[in-house]
Amino acid sequence: MHNRRNFIKTIGAVVAFSGLSMVSFAHKPVELKVTKKKILPKKLSQGNLIGLIAPGGDVSKEQVVESQQNLESLGFNTYFTPNILAKEGYLAGSDQQRASDIMHMFTNPKVDAIFCVRGGYGTARTLDLLNYELIKQNPKIVIGYSDVTALITALYQRIGLVGFHGPVATSTFNSFSIESMKNVIQTPEIEYLYAYEREEDTVDNKEFDVFTISGGTASGKLIGGNLVMLVSLIGTKYEPDFKGKIVFLEEVREKPYKVDRMLTQLSMATNFNQAAGIVCGIFYRCDAENLEESFSLKEVLMRRLKPLNIPIFYGAPFGHVENKWCLPVGINALLDADNKTLKLLERAVE
Repeated sequence: MHNRRNFIKTIGAVVAFSGLSMVSFAHKPVELKVTKKKILPKKLSQGNLIGLIAPGGDVSKEQVVESQQNLESLGFNTYFTPNILAKEGYLAGSDQQRASDIMHMFTNPKVDAIFCVRGGYGTARTLDLLNYELIKQNPKIVIGYSDVTALITALYQRIGLVGFHGPVATSTFNSFSIESMKNVIQTPEIEYLYAYEREEDTVDNKEFDVFTISGGTASGKLIGGNLVMLVSLIGTKYEPDFKGKIVFLEEVREKPYKVDRMLTQLSMATNFNQAAGIVCGIFYRCDAENLEESFSLKEVLMRRLKPLNIPIFYGAPFGHVENKWCLPVGINALLDADNKTLKLLERAVE
């Protein structure tokens, strides 16, 4: 209730707090060559100020309050602008408003990290409106998943900024997800072996099974995210470079034939076939309802991925599920498909 009472007060005060214009950042894109040097953001610490944004789908007042409660319970402070409650159709305001909010959070010196309230759809529409040179000068943690894949991928491909495929601010912050997030962006060690824990009440759900598609080990920089979003970036200047990378994939509510189609397109249109290894998260609610009329999800993954003859396993805890790994794009990792493990080989934050 305390957060709810303070919500209107916070909305009224944000512009004065920011000390920066809310409308001056989103404009024609600044053309930059893709950098090969990665940029590490500063680590997250207790008491830091987290900027909340809605780069895609529209959000409600209740979702913003939930985001505040989630993050403040972890010892952080939160901040957002009036744009967060903007609505234009299924989007969180106009493309200009959403891009302006992203730029505002990067350039506001009081903001330490950026969390997305939710995914939805629309993040990709902001990419051409961002000033990547300003972002490069003000690197910060950006974290989210699903539609946020577009922003995280663009930031890495354009300027080398390491972003994080992890919880959005309205996610279930259970002990598993919190521990992973802490170990990656708060108190990182030089190496970190991701933990595995199957979610409760999923014993009979084959989508949560863990299995090796093709054995072996591989190392490389992490790249990936939501399958639909990665496919949507094909042919753009934000298209991921998969060559020599450890690719991580997740999806939700896409039928097996659609997963098949997207994996086929990745193979035909990009250098996806030159990846060093692949780790699949949970493809939640993607299995066939009638196996007499469809391949199962597992059959699709085996048929489309096994011929790549690289180390691959399925069932890692990330995606549209409660248990979430926090995966840093651009960081070197070691994949062991036989033992179904993933290990970071360097810190993802400074």
